[in-house]
Amino acid sequence: MSACRSLSLLLTLLLLGACTSSPAANAPAPSADAKAQITGQTLGELQSLLQAQHDAIARQDLTGFQKTFDSTRLAFRRCQQETFDIAGRRGAASATPRIAKVEPFLEQYAAAYADEGDNGFRRLWFRREDGRWIQTEPKESELGGEKTKTGDNVTLDYWGIDEGQSGAYLKASQQARDIVAKNALSEKSQQLSIRFYPTKEVAGPQGCTVVGFHLTNVPSDPFVRFFRWWFDSSFTQLSPLTVSFITHEGLHGAQDQFIPGISARLDWWLVEGWPDFVGQSRTQTAIKGALCGPSAPTFKQLVDGPAPDLPPEAAPVYYAFANTMVEYLYATFGKDAYRDLLVAYKDGVDPKINYPKVLKVTPEQFYAGWMAAAKKKYC
Repeated sequence: MSACRSLSLLLTLLLLGACTSSPAANAPAPSADAKAQITGQTLGELQSLLQAQHDAIARQDLTGFQKTFDSTRLAFRRCQQETFDIAGRRGAASATPRIAKVEPFLEQYAAAYADEGDNGFRRLWFRREDGRWIQTEPKESELGGEKTKTGDNVTLDYWGIDEGQSGAYLKASQQARDIVAKNALSEKSQQLSIRFYPTKEVAGPQGCTVVGFHLTNVPSDPFVRFFRWWFDSSFTQLSPLTVSFITHEGLHGAQDQFIPGISARLDWWLVEGWPDFVGQSRTQTAIKGALCGPSAPTFKQLVDGPAPDLPPEAAPVYYAFANTMVEYLYATFGKDAYRDLLVAYKDGVDPKINYPKVLKVTPEQFYAGWMAAAKKKYC
């Protein structure tokens, strides 16, 4: 899901991540401990570190925040800075994520599963430095190389670090593919190719809050790229909301299979609202938070999508609006109306022509009807 029509970038609730300036040139290099032993006290120590992060962010103490994470991992550091900056605009999270499980990785890392509410449990990495824990990510050389698995109409790419979780990734992707197939806009076979990037370093220059994206109308590169995911309370399966995010990206593929390149012609809310609503990628809390707020995007803003200069935390709000617009489209005009709009947009891109042609209402009437219905249901 993205304002850019050529990409579909899926952004979710922001979990604090930020980066900082480089250490002073004359500062002594930190010493990494050779081993990070996991003991009965480790979980509590890591929880205290997360609390220290939260408190530093809340008081906008950049120096204190920098002490809690690994500044030598440059991509990770960049995202930590973004977290800090976001909190400066909207405030820190009300609570610190609770760590529910800790396990070792190699000899120098601890992998912890932190409860992030509706999303599920996210895996965080830590290592010891100068006798204390800091948050980090493994280096690319420690990830075990790229691997591939195949299943029923699913191709899965992942890194060796996730060999133990790869079965869960494949299962979740097959669940998503089945949902996509049931909601396909055409009778073409629904194949899903997906790649899970375990660290910011191997993900490349992606937005720090991006969950995943699908390149539209690029047959040579069919992969959904996934950068952020969560586990359920068993820690052995991906969370239901993560499955919905995979589904969301798979549904973008269904749009492209129906009419190649159609996403470049559609109103933004039609591009993103359909996979978000059908894939159930937005929580009730997120929808209510958006719709019941002080203002809503204009119709033109929902046609154009989030402006490039919007801060990253603003984009998910647009998805909540787009989700309910498709909900209203289905409820008021019938499920086939979405397919019919895509066909209309293949011939021309003017809402003032396509809405009356397909829905028998003007864009202004559609916007007013949607807003009234959504406010009544959610607020």
